[in-house]
Amino acid sequence: MHLGEKIRYFRKVKNLSQQELAAGICSIPYLSKIENGVTQPSNEIQQHLAARLEVRLESINENEMIQKYIELFYSLYQRDHKSAEQKFNALAASPLQSVDDDILHKIFKSIYIMMTKLETHGVHALLDEVSHIGNVMKGEKAFYYLLAKGQLSYFLNEYDEAFHYFLKAEKLLENHRFQDWEKGYLLYMIGLTANQLYRNIVALEYTARALEIFEKNYFFKRCADCRIILAIVHLRVKNFDESTNQLLLAETIANTFNDDVLHGVIYHNLGSIATHKGEADQAIELYLKSLAAKENVTLSAKIMTIFALVKEYEKTNQSAKGLEIIDTWMEQVQADPLNRRFEFHFLYFKHLFKYGEINADFMVNELIPYFEQRNEWVHLADYYPILGKYFENQQKYKQASQYYSLAFEALKNMHQVGVTYV
Repeated sequence: MHLGEKIRYFRKVKNLSQQELAAGICSIPYLSKIENGVTQPSNEIQQHLAARLEVRLESINENEMIQKYIELFYSLYQRDHKSAEQKFNALAASPLQSVDDDILHKIFKSIYIMMTKLETHGVHALLDEVSHIGNVMKGEKAFYYLLAKGQLSYFLNEYDEAFHYFLKAEKLLENHRFQDWEKGYLLYMIGLTANQLYRNIVALEYTARALEIFEKNYFFKRCADCRIILAIVHLRVKNFDESTNQLLLAETIANTFNDDVLHGVIYHNLGSIATHKGEADQAIELYLKSLAAKENVTLSAKIMTIFALVKEYEKTNQSAKGLEIIDTWMEQVQADPLNRRFEFHFLYFKHLFKYGEINADFMVNELIPYFEQRNEWVHLADYYPILGKYFENQQKYKQASQYYSLAFEALKNMHQVGVTYV
C-alpha cells in the first residue's frame, strides 16, 4: 500500500472530503494526485496531512504487529475466550499507529466479535471501512480479511458468498507461510460451508484434510468438530453406521474435556440419525438431551434442535408438547431477523397443533414464497406435497397437480445439490 492509498484510506475512515483534508495544506487536485500515487508529497505536507488525520503514515514493523493479532486469533481458535479477551483488550488499549495497524485491528475485532459472541453486530461497519482497499491488501492481511468476510457471510446464512471468500483465502496459502493450525482452520471452514451447501464430496475432502492437521497437532476439540461434519455428510447419504461411528469418536473427546456444548451438538446429530431411521421416541429423547446440554448457549446454537423436536412432536401426535415448546421460544425467534425461516416453520406448526389442520392461505401467500425466494428446496420438498394433498382433498385438482409437480421439481433440485432425502 503506497502513501497515497494510506492517506485516502484514513480520509474515508474519518469521513473527510478531499476539500476538508486539503484545506490550508495543499490544493484539492494536488491531494488527488497524492492519493492516486501520481506524485509524492514533501515531508512537510505529509506531516500536515498526518496531523489532520491524527495518524502515523510512515511504516512500522508489520511482522511484529501482525504477530500480536495472530496470537489473539490462536486463542480464539483454541476457544480460550478468557485469554482472547485479555489479548484483545490489550490491543484495543494500544494507540493505533499506522494504516496497517488500523486495518488489522478492524479485521481481528470482527473475527473476535463473531467467534466469542457468535453474532455479527458491528462487524458490517468494521469490514466496510476496509473493503475499499481490499484489492490492495497482500499476504497475511488479505488472508485474514477474506477469512473475516467469509465468517460474516456464514453467520448471515449466505453460504455461497462465504464459500467464495474462503476459496479466495485458500489461494493465499500457496504463496505465503502460514502455520498448520491456520491452514487447518480455513480447511475446516471450507468443509463446514460446503456441508451447508450440500456439496458432499467437497465437504468430505476439506474436512478430512483439516482433521489430519488437527490430529497431527493434537487439537482434539477441532478434531471433534470435523468428525461431526463427517457424520452429517454420511447421514445425508444414508450411511448411518459411519455417521454414528464419527459421532461416537467425537463423544469420546467431549467426555474427555467435559464439554457440554459439544455434547449438545453430538446428541442433536444422533437424534437426526434416529429421526431418519424412524425411531421417533429415541429421537425426542436425544433432542431433549441436546437442549439440556446447550442450556447456556445462544438461540442460534440450539434453534435447529428446537425445530427438530417440534417436528418429532408433530409426527407422534403430541400437540400439547409441540405448542409448549413453540410458545417457549417464539418470542426470541421473532426478535432475531436471522431466524426468520424458523418463525415461518413455527407459525405453520402452531396452527397445525392448535387446530389439527394446516393454514393453507398462510402457506400459499407467505411461507411458500419465502422459501422459494431463497431456493430452500429441502423445506419446499416438505411443504409442497402438504399443499398438494390439501387441495386434492378440497377437490381442487388443478392446484393439487401444480403443487405435486413443484414437489417433484424440488426433489430434483435437492438431488442435484447432493441431498438424497428430506
